[in-house]
Parts: sequence; structure tokens; C-alpha cells
Amino acid sequence: MKKGGFVFLLLLIPCLAFGAWPEREITVYNGSSAGGVTDMATRILSDSVGKMFGQPVVVVNKPGASHTVCANLVANAKPDGYTLGTLSSGAFIQVPHQRKVPFDPLKDFTPIMSYSYYLYGLAVRSDSPWKTFEDFIAYAKANPGKIRYSTSGVGTGQHVIMEYLAMKEKIKWTHIPFTASPQAVAACLGGHVEAVSQTPEWKEQVDAGALRLLVCWNDKRMPFYPKVPTLMEKGHDFAVQALINIYGPANTPKTVVDTVYRAFRQAADTEEMKQLLQKVGYPLDIKTAEEVSSVIKKDYENNGKVLKELGLGIYKK
Repeated sequence: MKKGGFVFLLLLIPCLAFGAWPEREITVYNGSSAGGVTDMATRILSDSVGKMFGQPVVVVNKPGASHTVCANLVANAKPDGYTLGTLSSGAFIQVPHQRKVPFDPLKDFTPIMSYSYYLYGLAVRSDSPWKTFEDFIAYAKANPGKIRYSTSGVGTGQHVIMEYLAMKEKIKWTHIPFTASPQAVAACLGGHVEAVSQTPEWKEQVDAGALRLLVCWNDKRMPFYPKVPTLMEKGHDFAVQALINIYGPANTPKTVVDTVYRAFRQAADTEEMKQLLQKVGYPLDIKTAEEVSSVIKKDYENNGKVLKELGLGIYKK
């Protein structure tokens, strides 16, 4: 037997233990809009998994409210493995501290895996006068209300960190939210906003020289832009972290979780997936259900502490 066939046989063992699962189409709700990185990655993964299972794995985009629209659909689905969701962990660790959500972020879901994590940064047009993060902040402080910045939604990590900076640096600027990441980047390119605080949908434009990346919002420098400093290096004790997760509803059987994990892990390791992540600037970083659960709980608590300290979201005084 060929090695690939042996691996696939091992993959099917949990299915057989649960019954002939899957027996029908699987729906994967995607919290991002069509055309974004998460959407493209979800479709590559789902196509590969569908071929492994011999059943369609259909991706349905359900963007809105920082992935919480999608999350609510997953939370209320039957826990049989036929409804899954590809979601940013921001929907669980950040948004519930911003506003009331119709689900319990720590109890209403079954983590299955994560295959990458979002990179975040602040970019401006390359013909702007701001060569460094310090230049940008100095201008914003000296010119209240002059800076408009775009993101892909209210309550996202890239929005929260700009509000954090506004409070810490006593800056007044205007948030222009969009429903999709490409729109947020296009707004900056078109001069409709002065900056875009976003995940690497700006990468192609940064590489082409149309945009300039000023700072990274993650806790460590980006592997693709090692010369771009982090906000923490600039003296701020705050970073944006969000895994790209695959979830099921709470109480999804472990046998199904294990089967789905093995399939999506194998799909994430394909050359097509690796090439996409390389192109858009996302690292391939596989985490198990247990690891995802641990990260979510920790980040949920940390975000709550920071937002409470700042008096933002549900802690607004």
C-alpha cells in the first residue's frame, strides 16, 4: 500500500468508530467575507477535506459583527459535526468585552484546531509624509480629528488597539469600519482614509510599494517583515493576538472532533495551502483542540483586564 493510502486509512478509522460519518454534506460557515485570506484558506482546506471524506464540504460566508454572526450560527447548530465554523478567536476573546453577544464564548463551542494566526499592522500610503510610527503618532496628536483609519469591523483586534492608542496617547481620530478586509485596504489606497489597521490584506500593496507598513500589532515581529517594529517595542504593553480556528458547537462528539482535526490538519499541510499562506503573509501554525482552548481562555482573560483598565466596551464608565 502506498504511504498516502495508509495515511488516509488511518484518517478513516475514527469515522468508522463513530459510524459511517460523514454520510452527507458538511457546511463550514466562514466568518469572513468572500475574497479575504480566511475565505481563500477555508475554501482550499474544505475542498481537500471533501475529497478525503468523499462528501461535499460547502463553505458559506457569514460575515458581520466581527465574526459573531457566524459564531452564533455555529453555537446554535446541532453538535453532530455537519456544521463547523472558521472563525477568528477575536470573536471569543475580544468582542464579548466590547458588547453583549448571544453566546457564551467559553462554553458554547468545541474547538477543533487552528492552522494559523492573524498578523496585524498599521499601514499608510507610501506617498504620505509619515515614514515611521513616531511620525504618524506625532501628527495625530498635533492634528486632532485629521486622521481617519479603516478596519474590517468594529470590535476587531485592529480596532481595539487603535482605541487603546487613542486613550494612551490622548489622540482623537476617526474609525471607518468596513465589512471586508479588502475594502478597508482599498479605502487607504484611494485616499479615503489616512491609514489602515488591518490583517495582511495590505501585504501585496506593501510589497508593491503602494503602502508603507509602520508597526506590527502582534507581540513579536512578523516573519515576512522582520524590520518592522512591534507596538510593544515602542513602549506599550499591549498586543493583538487572534488564532484562525475551526470550531464546532458545544458537545460535538470527540470521535468527530478527532476525525475533523486529522482531516483539516492533513489539508493544511498541502502545497497549495502553504503557497497561499506564504503569498498573503500568514504563518502555518497548527494547534490542537486542547491548545486552542488554553489560548482562548488566557487571551479572553487578558483582553478583559486591558479593556476594563481602559474603560472601553462593556466596561465604559
